[in-house]
Amino acid sequence: IDSYSKIHRLLEKAEGIELIELDRKDECCGFGGTFSVFEPDVSVKMGKDRIGDHECNGAEIITATDMSCLMHLEGILRRHKKPIQVRHIAEILNTNAL
Repeated sequence: IDSYSKIHRLLEKAEGIELIELDRKDECCGFGGTFSVFEPDVSVKMGKDRIGDHECNGAEIITATDMSCLMHLEGILRRHKKPIQVRHIAEILNTNAL
């Protein structure tokens, strides 16, 4: 997560959340709209690489602001029966506000 982003600052203020730094934090998930339709194998490989980065760094939850990225990653996680959860940033912030 970019340490200068507004979302990063909001998550830092949330209770019970430990942010982890990824090795390749700016890398694309591989969905990219029609890219996943025209290049499905590459799309899945890119998604698996993103998930691998999260796994290697001990993430329990993947979060983002882009629902298409989250849906792509969640699909890969489910197909491979991985325990990592996927949550939109709004879900995390809303749950934390309760």
